[in-house]
Amino acid sequence: MEWTITNLILQIVGGLAGAHFAATALHDHRFGMLGHSLVGLLAGALSGYFIQLLVLTVVTGSGSLNEPRNLDIFVIEGLTGMVVGGIAMAAVGMLLQGRKTPNP
Repeated sequence: MEWTITNLILQIVGGLAGAHFAATALHDHRFGMLGHSLVGLLAGALSGYFIQLLVLTVVTGSGSLNEPRNLDIFVIEGLTGMVVGGIAMAAVGMLLQGRKTPNP
């Protein structure tokens, strides 16, 4: 496998979607639609740039490498972007909420 722009775009779009899905689930940690979008896009871009090839390493039960098909690549890259975007949105939301809460 080699690094491609298509896979980068898949992870960026996945990061955007994952951040908004996480914002829907984590009502207490929301920080605005623009903020979710920016965090999701940035997280998806970073994961697509740095870990794109790592997530496509698929091995069989015996440890030999398995070459993923195009549909497998599409799903793996999209889901990776969603997970990273959701985790980043949750982390940023928790940090921002922690700054709002007054200390006793």
